Amino acid sequence: MDYEVVLLRHGETSGYDADHGLTELGEQQATARGAELAAELAPGTVVRLPHARTARATATAVAVRAALVAKLGHEQGVGALRPEPWFDNLRFSLHGEGVDTNGGAAPARHALPPGELPDWAREFDRFDHPDRHPIEYWLHNPTLHFEPPHVAAHRMWRGIATAADGHDPADGPLLVVAATHSAPMRAFVAATLGHDAGEPHNLEDVRVRITGDAARVTFREHTVATTVPAHLPPWIDRAWFESFGR
Repeated sequence: MDYEVVLLRHGETSGYDADHGLTELGEQQATARGAELAAELAPGTVVRLPHARTARATATAVAVRAALVAKLGHEQGVGALRPEPWFDNLRFSLHGEGVDTNGGAAPARHALPPGELPDWAREFDRFDHPDRHPIEYWLHNPTLHFEPPHVAAHRMWRGIATAADGHDPADGPLLVVAATHSAPMRAFVAATLGHDAGEPHNLEDVRVRITGDAARVTFREHTVATTVPAHLPPWIDRAWFESFGR
């Protein structure tokens, strides 16, 4: 099947110390991006709108969908919003449970009293350090409690590969617009290009054109032809991966 996936970083948020929504500017960014996407659509295009389950990704998807409908003047072909764990934010192992880094790990860290910190909190502080970019640190340093970059890249691929499930090409061309987060986007791009291409801006996209098992991935000036991964490596637990967020 031939379709396109647009991975969108969420709009500006008021902070990363909890699961915050969008600022007023973030809402404006998402609305403007939705209008731009509407202008690209060929007649008869079917749009699917999966999104990460955080407040900021959900709010981004809501604003993008509303702008699509407003620009097109109708809802025909514009699907409902659908929370999709494959596109979730970076995960963190807190007491053996996988939680959202900002919505789960950050509040738990800030709630700790002063004094000697547990290992997980010290690692979180190395990530959330004022003198470095947290996602860049995560991409280039081994950690024990954060979801590894290659796992994030594999789940993004799974979200992309399953995004067209159930779509009948006779219904029209398919565009999938997925509101997600910079960490999995950046890991996905780095794994595909072979180098870290930098932090995506709010509402900046990564484009993935799928044709059968082949894919073309574009981020900024970079385009790479590749194939959709057919297998998980043996060092990823399949049972855990298949139930990711479900």
